[in-house]
Amino acid sequence: MRASTIVTMIVGVLLAIGAGALGIYLFLNRSGGKLWFYWIAPLLAIGVALMLLNLTMQYYMKVGRLEVKGRPRAK
Repeated sequence: MRASTIVTMIVGVLLAIGAGALGIYLFLNRSGGKLWFYWIAPLLAIGVALMLLNLTMQYYMKVGRLEVKGRPRAK
C-alpha cells in the first residue's frame, strides 16, 4: 500500500473522530441563547463523522485489501 493511501485513510479517520467529538460536544452543550434551528448542527456533525468513517472503510475494502494482497493494479 502506498504511503499516500495510508496517510489519506488516517486523515479520514482523524477528521471523523474530530467531527464526532464536535457533534457530541455540541449536543451536550446546551448553553442557551441560540436560535431554535441550531439543534441540527450536532446531528450534521455526527452525520459527517459517520460518512467519513464509512468512506474510509469502503475505500479500504475495495482498494486497500487488494493492494495489501499484492494484486497488481490496473493502469
